Amino acid sequence: MEKARLSDIANLAGVSKAAAGKVLNGGRAQIRVGTEARKRILEAARQLNYQPNMAASILAGGSSKMIGVLIDSRAPESMYGILAEIELAADALGYRILTAQAHDNPEKLMQSYYALKQNGVDGIISFSHDYSHLGCRLDQRLKDDHKIVFVLNTDEENTSAVDVDFRSGMSIALEHLRSRGYRKTALVLSGSGSRNNLPLSCRNRLDGFQQNCPRKQAFLLNSPSIDVCRLGEECRRLVQEALIPEKYDSALVMNDLFAFVLMDALTEAGLDIPADFGVVGCDNHPIGACYPVKLTTLNYDRIKIARSALQVLLEKIAGNSDPVRMIFPMELVVRESTNKITDIISSRKGKNHD
Repeated sequence: MEKARLSDIANLAGVSKAAAGKVLNGGRAQIRVGTEARKRILEAARQLNYQPNMAASILAGGSSKMIGVLIDSRAPESMYGILAEIELAADALGYRILTAQAHDNPEKLMQSYYALKQNGVDGIISFSHDYSHLGCRLDQRLKDDHKIVFVLNTDEENTSAVDVDFRSGMSIALEHLRSRGYRKTALVLSGSGSRNNLPLSCRNRLDGFQQNCPRKQAFLLNSPSIDVCRLGEECRRLVQEALIPEKYDSALVMNDLFAFVLMDALTEAGLDIPADFGVVGCDNHPIGACYPVKLTTLNYDRIKIARSALQVLLEKIAGNSDPVRMIFPMELVVRESTNKITDIISSRKGKNHD
């Protein structure tokens, strides 16, 4: 069967070829297509099984209506949550998402970046650019591309980015712990080696913690979050060799998964949460609200971050080459894992009643 042409669609729908091209290929024709005409065009395209020639459209100066995304295949679940919101918002605007993934391989991601550009994406959103532990930052290498927006873990140089204020998040969490009666707090992160080898989000957490906590003690767990068994071993060692002997009574933890594993290790060691030990996670994972001891966690608005990243990119696609940097605050979702004061009051009431 001969492949349907744009003119075939136009004839069947009873519109001009330019109008059909505007609807199906995102062409730049300065014409307006009404709702009913658009419906006829789309129905004609469905009947004739029309496949747009995107390469021809791009060469003609049209939009591909595609957005490329760079993301690490083992990125935290929170990043994929933001990506899902970007996809949803982009779809509503008629854009498709084309993703490229690699794990701990910045050179492969660079190759993917060039492949996305060669395939005519209108712009790129990057989640995977911070490979400090490998001595590489892709946001620095790609900062001259005016049609790319970096999301999370972003360098403060002259780039367009949407990020989260982890430093102030640490301050909020520490203030909350002190108000609940906790007096010696540890920061628990994932990583090894020097500070400069930590992901930028971890360095920001560390800076915010050290600015607000006089004890200034942080612990690095050399375990990837996907290896839960190894993470459990690291947490049990941390509890037995540091948290208990050094009389810590609370911890800020890198993410909710780490927090869940640490809570299990604390419970195994005979500590009660929250009476003996308070725990604050990060990312607001849904399971935190139904864990045996519901987890207090730092949260950021994924929907706002997603829509903002998309909006910044669309403005760049439209011609705005100025750098745009948006930083979103964190909020504390307070649950049982830091409820020390209430727990003590309830315990005293129970004893008085007896």
